[in-house]
Amino acid sequence: PAGSGKSTFCELMHAHGETLRRRLHVVNLDPAAEHFGYPVSADIRELITLEDAMSELNLGPNGGLIYCMEHLVDNMQWLNDELDEIGDDEYVLLDCPGQI
Repeated sequence: PAGSGKSTFCELMHAHGETLRRRLHVVNLDPAAEHFGYPVSADIRELITLEDAMSELNLGPNGGLIYCMEHLVDNMQWLNDELDEIGDDEYVLLDCPGQI
């Protein structure tokens, strides 16, 4: 759920990985996220933003988030390509929106 600490967890795990000298990548799948406490390895906002979905389709925040997730599913190759760039032997965390 929203506000449960998903992004904070990703931030702390990234910092812990750095302490252990392990590369850990975080993929942002929240189209409404604006600020990050960790470097973003891939960002859904390169594919679609909540703001764009809401304004172009006259949707509210919940409808916009659902549309963005459906858009991601329809464009799964984008995510596959982003993960391929990270590599096979890397740690990856997915930071997801809390409303979905």
